[in-house]
Amino acid sequence: MKLTKDWLKKGRIGLKPGDHLYFIGIGGARLSALAKILQESGYKVSGSDRIRSRNTIELEEKGIKIYYGHNDEYLKEDVDVVVYTNAVGEQNPELLKAREKQLPIYEGAQLLGALMKEKGMGIAVAGTHGKTTTTAMISLLLIKGGKDPTVEVGGEMKELLGNHRTGKSPYFVVEACEFRRSFLYLSPKIAVITNVDWDHPDCFPTSDDVVRTFKEFISLVPPEGRLVIWQEDPHYQELVSVSKAPVLTFGWSKEADWRCTEIDTVLPMGIKGKLYRNGKYVGELILKVPGKHNLLNALAAMATVSELGVPVEECLDYLLEFTGVRRRFEVKGQVGGVLVVDDYAHHPVAIRNTLATVKNQYAGRVWCVFQPHLYTRTRHLLSEFSQAFNDADVLILADIYAAREKNPGDISSQTLANETKKYHQDVRYVGDLDRIKDYLLKETRPGDLVMTMGAGDIFKVGEEFLQAKK
Repeated sequence: MKLTKDWLKKGRIGLKPGDHLYFIGIGGARLSALAKILQESGYKVSGSDRIRSRNTIELEEKGIKIYYGHNDEYLKEDVDVVVYTNAVGEQNPELLKAREKQLPIYEGAQLLGALMKEKGMGIAVAGTHGKTTTTAMISLLLIKGGKDPTVEVGGEMKELLGNHRTGKSPYFVVEACEFRRSFLYLSPKIAVITNVDWDHPDCFPTSDDVVRTFKEFISLVPPEGRLVIWQEDPHYQELVSVSKAPVLTFGWSKEADWRCTEIDTVLPMGIKGKLYRNGKYVGELILKVPGKHNLLNALAAMATVSELGVPVEECLDYLLEFTGVRRRFEVKGQVGGVLVVDDYAHHPVAIRNTLATVKNQYAGRVWCVFQPHLYTRTRHLLSEFSQAFNDADVLILADIYAAREKNPGDISSQTLANETKKYHQDVRYVGDLDRIKDYLLKETRPGDLVMTMGAGDIFKVGEEFLQAKK
């Protein structure tokens, strides 16, 4: 077989059923979904990852061979193509071996972009916050609307029983990540921008760098496509100025094509609002998931699928069934009168939005158990983080989750605790996850809500707390 060097330009995958693709970092959100889609499309798939995880276990259950650790001996002779994630780093031994063997090598987003182009109707959902939930909502609406989409999403959906779906139609819904500019490899006919904030400071030294990259992403959309974007984004005018495609907006203002008014909570954990399309009232939007940010996600989803022929009335019915994505305001359980919720929020804006939602919907004492994600993010956004927790009654800080980084020695959760105490009256640095669990077992009381928060493994605290308290 062999992929030619002009493969990306032609937008043809160049593979034939039975070809062997080896994934480095196969347990990640994007690669695990992509691996399953390709296996279900007739290709042989194997791969490696650092540790055993929920995703790798699911892949193994589907018959995909997984190697643990990264070792160049894993790269067998019958591999046709190597796919990797940027998160493994350029010095990964398997990646170096693949280059030595002169195998075709593609970052996951490159392969994803070619698949989108080949499918014909790529829908890419980008943004600093909300892209996973918005991708999931769009996928649900297209599935229920009979559009049979292929889906790659960065979280687990109840409706998909996982993070992917292999469909037979031209529609391909993809969660588009800006990390290391990887979403610039995609081929969207419709681009959705939920919002643009400064994040990934290890890749984007300034906010302007982030905006410039999103502008490049928007420029990928052809004139016959669509750009769906939040009307009130601070960078709105600059972003839409580069769009070759017609622009659809969502938000709160009268200028938005899709907007909600008269917003109110729905017990126990929902929200609703009056829905307007192009200034005309079209019904009441009711969600079982909480927060104004989720109303915005739903507006973006409806604006998108309405362009693809799913009627508004049906969308409103389908969204009533949406129960969220794993690790996005996920209720883990209740024991001894203490409710445990887990959320993926790891950026100051997402933290503020999530805690404001909790404060608005829950009458009891709120414990936020936060695990900072990455040293670079914590250092560069320290001021913003320190002021993001005011809607929590008690803030518990875990040690920083290093992920792909090494400890530089100049930032820690104790540093964050010291800075946050300037704005919050009850900040407690506890550090180790086991110590945090034990601390919560001693200090919480009936009526409390414990929210574990962060992009690392902080969710384990809530799960072990529930087990220990039974």
